[in-house]
Amino acid sequence: MPASDVRVPLPLTRLAPFYPSQFGVPNTGADTGLRHSCEGTVFYVDPNHSDANDSRDGTEPDAPLATVAAAIGKCEAYKGDVILVMANNAGPYNDATEGRTTSVNEAVTVDVPGISIIGVSSSPMGVYWYVPADSVGITINVTDVVIEGFAFFGNDGDETAIHASYDAEYGDNVTVRHCYFGEDLGYGINLEYSWYADIHDCMFDEVGYGIYNAAADDDVAYARIYRNWFYDCPSGAIWLPDGDRNFISLNEIYNNDAAQDAAAANVMINLGNGSRNLVSRNTLGCKDGAGNGHYDDVCSAGTHDVWVSNYLWDAISTDNPT
Repeated sequence: MPASDVRVPLPLTRLAPFYPSQFGVPNTGADTGLRHSCEGTVFYVDPNHSDANDSRDGTEPDAPLATVAAAIGKCEAYKGDVILVMANNAGPYNDATEGRTTSVNEAVTVDVPGISIIGVSSSPMGVYWYVPADSVGITINVTDVVIEGFAFFGNDGDETAIHASYDAEYGDNVTVRHCYFGEDLGYGINLEYSWYADIHDCMFDEVGYGIYNAAADDDVAYARIYRNWFYDCPSGAIWLPDGDRNFISLNEIYNNDAAQDAAAANVMINLGNGSRNLVSRNTLGCKDGAGNGHYDDVCSAGTHDVWVSNYLWDAISTDNPT
């Protein structure tokens, strides 16, 4: 999982040292320099920097922007633009005396396709992003967006970290990886009529719904959901009731209530109204069978689904949940 595994996909550049800024004067450097096969620009965001300012171009790490929203506004579609958000010290158990305690605290909309927003941090959790009350941290209304390296937290359980939305355009082809979704979030990732999502190496820790889709007519299709860890998501870890043709594999799902035979129905993987999904080799903290909190209760298969060798508490599944 961790954000410490992030590898920053910088645009291709060469001869950058020949395009320096004028000494002491921010925004005088060439933000592109001499490029090779790529026009992408790197934008720096650091709300803890003493000179962070949204009025500048944001292409120099020593003269960063203050907000992610400002950086999105400077991006261009399909140029390979990358937004790098610097680490902060705003974690719930971090030492405030070390400084840099200002977190990302925004509700932004991504309306530029083909960009990457990346938290740069040595922490396995990522760059701390506190979603404003009753808001969505990142709303994605366009295709081909990458989000990685962030630790999202809510306020009172009514917040959503990431929403891939069907608005004027489709929030398709979204990639979310190496992110942490923490307590007080109602929803980790909400996929609204979003196709071809790629969600992997994330942790969902006491989030209401981990990966979620509302229901009728908002189906999620062709998603790849793998190598994620879900811990005590009381409403549902992977809740895609209308999911079609999705691949769900190698996820770890643990729920304390399941151990007490009292888990809510479909709290682990819900594909009940979907079809043709492949669900394989997930580790599920439940027992086999049809009792409360057992495999047939906490999971729901869609029509023509294929569930293969999922690892249960006391067995390896040999059939779809009924």
